[in-house]
Amino acid sequence: MPLPPTIPDPDLPLLQRFAAGDRAALGELAQRFEAPLMGLATGLLGPRQQLAADAVQDAWLRVIRSASTFQARSTVKTWLYRIVINRCHDLRSTRKTPAGPVLRLAEDADEPRPRTEQPTAEHDRLDPLRAALDRLKPDQRLLLLLCYHHDMTLTQAAQVLDIPVGTVKSRLHTALESLRKTLATSLGPSFSAARAHEAAP
Repeated sequence: MPLPPTIPDPDLPLLQRFAAGDRAALGELAQRFEAPLMGLATGLLGPRQQLAADAVQDAWLRVIRSASTFQARSTVKTWLYRIVINRCHDLRSTRKTPAGPVLRLAEDADEPRPRTEQPTAEHDRLDPLRAALDRLKPDQRLLLLLCYHHDMTLTQAAQVLDIPVGTVKSRLHTALESLRKTLATSLGPSFSAARAHEAAP
């Protein structure tokens, strides 16, 4: 989902400056994005901070290597989020973590392809909310993370996932309903949809 031509990307000048040789521009980008990218990686990989840090570090290495070839088919923010999401997917594929499944995205314009990994028995021993989140489909869990933990608008989430806004709305509704039903089962019928909404990451 390309950035509409009428909306400038506020981060693109920094990336272009870095590509032109201004090393300080990369530091400014890091100041803007290091914390949210770490939060995203932690949300996808669970409590293993070093693994999340590895994913973010790998993302910055990718930025360093690819800044000069970035074609601005998406915003810099969207590109960074995609890289971190994909690194988290790769790390989940090679190392055992207590987090739920991760959706791998095409970094440019291909349709996201969900993984089929199933929750393990260890997830069931975690607190009900974590277990409920881990049992969501990868695309649903990632949407909740983007929209509620990272305060993305539906449009921004659609750009990260490269899907229509209408699809984001539909998947988000399905994710919240699934979360509500799972928590209602584990915590009792008094658990309401509103509380499921509040419980989203």
